[in-house]
Amino acid sequence: MTLEAHATAAGAGHPRAGRGEPAPGTQVNLAEAIVIKEENVFVICRRDGSLPVGTAHPLGVYSDDCRFLSGHELRLNGVQPRLLVASAAPGSESVHELTNPTLPLAGGRLLPLQTLQLRLVRRVSGECELEETLLVHSYDREPVELELDLLLAADFEPMLAIRGIVEPPPGEPVAVERRDCGVRFAVRGRDGLRRTTTIEADRECGRGGAEASLRFPLTLAPGGEETITLRYELHEGDGQADGTGPRSWPDRRTPEAWLGERTTVVTDDELFNRVLRRSLLDVRMLHSRLGGDGYYAAGVPWYATLFGRDSLIAATQVLAFDPPMAEQTLRVLAKLIGTRDDPVHDEEAGKVLHELRVGEVARLGLSPLARYYGTVDATPLFLCLLCEHADWSGSLSLFDELRGEVEAMLGWIDGPGDRDGDGLLEYRQRAAPGTGLRNQGWRDSDEGVLDERGAPLEPPIALVEPQAYVMRAKRRLARLFALAGDEARARALLGEAHELGQRLKRFWLPERGYYSMGFGADGRLSAALTSNQGHLLWATALPQERAQAVRDAVMSEAMFSGWGIRTLADGEAGYNPVGYHLGTVWPHDTALIGFGLRKYGFDDDFALIFEALLDAASNAEGYRLPELFAGFSRTEFETPVPYPVACQPQAWAAGAIPYLAAGGLGLVPDGLGGRLRVRRPSLPRWLNRVEVSGLRIAGSRVDLLFERAGAGEQVALTDARIDGDIEVVLEISSSREPSAARYWADSG
Repeated sequence: MTLEAHATAAGAGHPRAGRGEPAPGTQVNLAEAIVIKEENVFVICRRDGSLPVGTAHPLGVYSDDCRFLSGHELRLNGVQPRLLVASAAPGSESVHELTNPTLPLAGGRLLPLQTLQLRLVRRVSGECELEETLLVHSYDREPVELELDLLLAADFEPMLAIRGIVEPPPGEPVAVERRDCGVRFAVRGRDGLRRTTTIEADRECGRGGAEASLRFPLTLAPGGEETITLRYELHEGDGQADGTGPRSWPDRRTPEAWLGERTTVVTDDELFNRVLRRSLLDVRMLHSRLGGDGYYAAGVPWYATLFGRDSLIAATQVLAFDPPMAEQTLRVLAKLIGTRDDPVHDEEAGKVLHELRVGEVARLGLSPLARYYGTVDATPLFLCLLCEHADWSGSLSLFDELRGEVEAMLGWIDGPGDRDGDGLLEYRQRAAPGTGLRNQGWRDSDEGVLDERGAPLEPPIALVEPQAYVMRAKRRLARLFALAGDEARARALLGEAHELGQRLKRFWLPERGYYSMGFGADGRLSAALTSNQGHLLWATALPQERAQAVRDAVMSEAMFSGWGIRTLADGEAGYNPVGYHLGTVWPHDTALIGFGLRKYGFDDDFALIFEALLDAASNAEGYRLPELFAGFSRTEFETPVPYPVACQPQAWAAGAIPYLAAGGLGLVPDGLGGRLRVRRPSLPRWLNRVEVSGLRIAGSRVDLLFERAGAGEQVALTDARIDGDIEVVLEISSSREPSAARYWADSG
């Protein structure tokens, strides 16, 4: 799968045409890259810490969608060092342990292989700052004189240009300014803004073999070492970069401090603890800012920005761990709600944003993706998260604050979102061909929405899962309106949700025994077996007998790979285990379906899915679940097969394990009712003890202890400690069907 296909698939339009060379992203396997990120700055590099000089690639140092450094290579006496090991466990810092190959020295002596230790430590140290330390240690028994060269390059290209999605006009050449202790790259951008990258060492250095290279002479005694510290300052604007020191974030916590301030879950299984910790650190890593508000960026490197659907789902997944992020995400997106009818950007009044880009592309208007609204499901997902936030916070204050936006979103759902007046959400790209998205559900690749013959559906298209999201949103909003004193509006919304439940029957395929993913312009239901219908379980949109049918479909051998649920069933005409949405496994998709199965009482299936994703994470580099992986069966390969250009980390993939952990513990918040429900705790069979500390709900903090009495026994809540005015209610019922009465409060 090339980047061209991936770029189209992921919501960024089409790649440039007319160029013979492959797109830069086809030159790198992201599964083998190292990523660090802090707020809006991230670095993606090869495992040895390098960024190739003189070749096209998507690696680099980025800030706000601009690549401020494109080249970084080390040389020892002109020879590239060898990689031993690399790690980026904290998320904002990486360590690259290198050594020397056989190395020619002055006087004709050869330094034996692996005589030198070369350690590169890189961290994001401030708002637009990086810091690197280079430690060189000699294990030779004689003095060693070396020249350490650092080759650098910068191009200041926008991310969408690097991905081949836009082709900006030619810009000015990048100037290289030599300095006593470093070098500065500078350019006047196409948008008129000056951008610079300044590299300063803690010692004087000479020029290496190229204009933009730094040379450090080193003299190492036997067993001696030297350390070089470099600071990288990224600057945008006409003011000069002052170089006075790091501009740190006053409220930014270290990873350990961040974890300590949130809900902690500790079990008797160290591997589980490591996977959960990695997931939460990835969520922290993807925290970004827009103005004064935070949100979870969708993923690195392609989507390190605000995506409505992704950011909303990620905030939903970690509500039990980081509830304030839901409020911030909702505020960020509420400020960007559609206000006009603008076909170029697929914008309509009341519609929630799909994607936001900044920098040159946005300022020059080179792509509608700079502010794009081509999403059919972000609007109901916003409303779902708003309701869940109220259940965790125990307050209507955010609902009251965003009441106008809520009404606008409901207006879009019942108005422009329902293009033909049939009571269902539909989508059709109005942006010019090649500039927007043909498909506008979560499967947004051009080929991702197809029929049983493998042919793409033709717009306008009605997908099944957005209808369920709307049903869930209206049902949940009814309670908020009722509590706010608007009983008439509450009754109307419940009635509309009921009617939509009836219209969902249109998607049922009686001859197949499952739900269609949707229908296109011809009104004919696609009979392809896909994962979309599993989201109806998450939305509790089905009666129990239909939920059983969906369970049977998604847990069939054709759908469940052993690592997760495929997007398209093995055996379908369009199936491709490495096709972006054509049979791959997406952890967030699998997690939402697993959560839905849990709601309907399919606890064994939930446990199977939970354990599958845990096993996939356990086999992944650093325990990190990627955006997606190939759909090959677990019986074919011992580990999940990587998708080469998948984002790592990806927000909603990082949120999958925390979400399933909260679901397995049975945590159902009802802060508006002053209680926390614990419903049928159900965990992987090898977890016997789970301790939850600092769970925040309705201004209270709750500690919970779950234990299993013995092998094969159910997990039980054995202790609860409450600091605040909340009650913990254990619910164990013989009936596992979601009841109509529970729709008002069921936030699961």
